[in-house]
Amino acid sequence: MAHVREQDGGTVVLRHQGSLSWLLGVRSHVPQTLDAACFDLVVEAPAAEGPGGARLTVVTNAIEAPRLRASELADLDADWTVVPWWETREPELPTGPDVLTDVGYPGARVVTGLGALRRSLTRHQAEQLETVSRDAAAAATDTARELTPRTTEYAAAGLFSRELLARGLDPVVLLVAGDTRIGPHRHPLPTGEALGRRAMLVCCARRHGLIASVTRTVAFTPPTAGEHDAYHRLLEVEGDFLDATRPGRTVGSVVAAGTAGYAVHGFAPEEWHRHHQGGFSGWQPREYPAHPASTDVIPDAAVVAWNPSAAGWKVEDTSIVSDAGPRPLVVDPRWPTRTVRGRRRPEPLILD
Repeated sequence: MAHVREQDGGTVVLRHQGSLSWLLGVRSHVPQTLDAACFDLVVEAPAAEGPGGARLTVVTNAIEAPRLRASELADLDADWTVVPWWETREPELPTGPDVLTDVGYPGARVVTGLGALRRSLTRHQAEQLETVSRDAAAAATDTARELTPRTTEYAAAGLFSRELLARGLDPVVLLVAGDTRIGPHRHPLPTGEALGRRAMLVCCARRHGLIASVTRTVAFTPPTAGEHDAYHRLLEVEGDFLDATRPGRTVGSVVAAGTAGYAVHGFAPEEWHRHHQGGFSGWQPREYPAHPASTDVIPDAAVVAWNPSAAGWKVEDTSIVSDAGPRPLVVDPRWPTRTVRGRRRPEPLILD
């Protein structure tokens, strides 16, 4: 609550999925496509001289309350305000000059700096993200091994979703492209088209509110020497992003260093204009698309997911930042890798 008091607040109302996941480590969604949560949490700071911690109140509707009480919030020491499903929750939320909120409503001020506050993971959160990332990597491997050139993109997405859900991971982003669509489309929603000679699997998988971003490529015939060369040069571009990612540096300086790598490694200098290059991750697939003018400073224990792309290839991983550099977390020992600047990076998985 120190952050709230610095802004002359005594109460903060959290309404955004990312904020609630960060504070509670639970699922706060029903539709996965919405930032708005299925409950609000009112956090009232105790008096400075009083005993005990903050007072919590959950505000939700009659549909969600029984499930939340039995599952996600079963262990939460909180008061409950439950409204009929046909009524909005806002009239039950506190108002006043000392009330702050992460999603604005009448009578409350929007809290500033909350996004920056939640960028540094605790040790426990970092351990959770590492497990989420490993499980997402394993799901990609198990999906890839079931694919054939005749598998449709929709069918591949179904297999990928099955593997993620079997591991308790919510697929908040799920993309698949076959050979003819990998190059033209950076965000390929699946279609009924067959995969052909190559496939790209992409997911953002969430558990405990933490998200792992994964891109993996499967080849049913070995890539040509030229294709291999282009992919390996793209890994060098990614290496420029990762090498520049250190606590204390601005996001924009990292993007500038990474995007300069396209020309250095034989791609068109403006290649990065065709797709955003990633940025802060963790509680959202992307907090915002990072660009050279981004002024946010990278803190220790931040989560980043860079995803350079070119020449029909895309590479993406989730990493946690420290003074020693970013450590990629999406690891499955069954997936082929190569060492790039001291880091094991994924190769295409070739299935004969």
